[in-house]
Amino acid sequence: MVNNLKLSVAEQENLRKKIIRIAKKNLKPNGKPNVEKVSEICECSVNHVRITWRKYQNGGISAIKSVKMGRPKGNGCKLTPEQEKEIQKLIIDNDPNQLKLKGFLWDRRLVAELILRKFGIKMPLSTMGNYLAKWGFTAQRPKKQHYKQNPEEVQKFLEEDYPEIAEKAKVEDAEIYWVDETGIHNSSNYVKGYSPKGVTPVVPVASEHIRINMISAITNQGKLRFHFYKGKMNQDLYIDFLTRLIKSTPKKVYIIADNLKTHHGLIVKEWAELNSELISLYYLPSYAPKLNPDEYLNNNLKYEMAKKGYCKDENEIKANALGVMRSIQKSTDRVESFFEHDDVKYAKK
Repeated sequence: MVNNLKLSVAEQENLRKKIIRIAKKNLKPNGKPNVEKVSEICECSVNHVRITWRKYQNGGISAIKSVKMGRPKGNGCKLTPEQEKEIQKLIIDNDPNQLKLKGFLWDRRLVAELILRKFGIKMPLSTMGNYLAKWGFTAQRPKKQHYKQNPEEVQKFLEEDYPEIAEKAKVEDAEIYWVDETGIHNSSNYVKGYSPKGVTPVVPVASEHIRINMISAITNQGKLRFHFYKGKMNQDLYIDFLTRLIKSTPKKVYIIADNLKTHHGLIVKEWAELNSELISLYYLPSYAPKLNPDEYLNNNLKYEMAKKGYCKDENEIKANALGVMRSIQKSTDRVESFFEHDDVKYAKK
């Protein structure tokens, strides 16, 4: 037998219509339906057949149609539709600090505080959560942005500078390489592991901090070049890597790197001028590492290194890192995937 309460609203209405159809075909001489037979055919209770038939007799087909439950839209809301739109615009266009509220990101408390200040309406946190869900707002982990980053400089790079660089490279039939450095050490990176609830897993670490460094360059055509080195990056090391890069391709090389002092050094600039037919140097906006696709290569390397387990010495770190990098280097699709992240899709062109 069908449990009417477990049916959807539409299914319940269809069942009532079926009961009426079957009932009309199974009327007794007194004009009443044979409720037992209708109940058997429709696989529902006799009582449900009686109630449905009574409603139909009193009000016709409209009496057995489903009625939308709950209060009308907007009824009982603390905010008017106009007030809701105003609050949504304020929290989309501003952060709390800009509206002189203490906080960097919007949460239920701060939105409720804004509503109280704006309209004098006190909003419970649970109700505030319902409003935010209704508006399509969800709690999210924020992207980190350096407070010194200049949004106008970033916009100019994306809309003017990079398109010009790409056009020049096309004219000169040059390859554009994005360059970055990273450190690889013997402690875990990007690692999580299962453990019984309340028991934090333990990762073995050494008291000695062992680290090697790597400089790499990638293109949106899937090319990858890299080199490991010890100590800090300096102008001689940088020039050595760029020289290797030039020798690896018959085309002119365009370099896009961050604003590390080494990249801007006088020795580097003089060397680049002497080799201007082979290489051109360009720079990302200050404090904007997320615009560098090579950052995502570095993240991927550290993620894969975490799977290798603990490294006891420098040689093991380098061997593991070399294995990972060669594996990535063999897959042009994998290198190209680093250009799929939202912040660097501009570089796919």
